[in-house]
Amino acid sequence: MSKTIPKKRAELLMKLEELIGSECYNANIQNWGPHGVFEGEGRDFRYPITYVNEKGDKVKRKWTDTTMPASVAMTGHYAFGANQLHVMRGLEKVLSYLEKQHGLQI
Repeated sequence: MSKTIPKKRAELLMKLEELIGSECYNANIQNWGPHGVFEGEGRDFRYPITYVNEKGDKVKRKWTDTTMPASVAMTGHYAFGANQLHVMRGLEKVLSYLEKQHGLQI
């Protein structure tokens, strides 16, 4: 992605990513409450997002950090073993599509 993303748009994209990243579920996690009481199987969790900072270092987060530069925010991806889902670039494509095809105004 070569175009510069304005800070306000990057913050919207980060909020959208937070919504998506918070929808992970693992049915194999066992939930135990106080005094060893079994509370059922499965748990929702926030999937970590990985960014590449200005130095080229990977930074993994489980929260939204709107203080980072937009250029770093746009490197956000989910790592699945050897694969990556470039969620921030994908969300930018979704917003651009909605603006062009459906008149969304941001």
